[in-house]
Amino acid sequence: MQGTNVLFGQIAVVFGIVIAGVWGATQWTAAALGYQLRLGSPWFDFFGTPVYHPWRLFEWWFFYDAYAPRVFDTGGAIAGGSGL
Repeated sequence: MQGTNVLFGQIAVVFGIVIAGVWGATQWTAAALGYQLRLGSPWFDFFGTPVYHPWRLFEWWFFYDAYAPRVFDTGGAIAGGSGL
């Protein structure tokens, strides 16, 4: 395969869609959990809404799945659906 056949634009678009989906799932999960202090400090606030790093979903899932399994099942479905 020659370097001219690699579609870097399409790779970037797909990567962006997947990151946006995981980030959306992270934000949905944080909202479903009521933005509790145990989630850690947000990355920044956007008009009063805490915004977390996209990968925080997986940290929370590991530590808190036993306490809210349905929330994390739905958050995982949102994140997984972004890769389809």
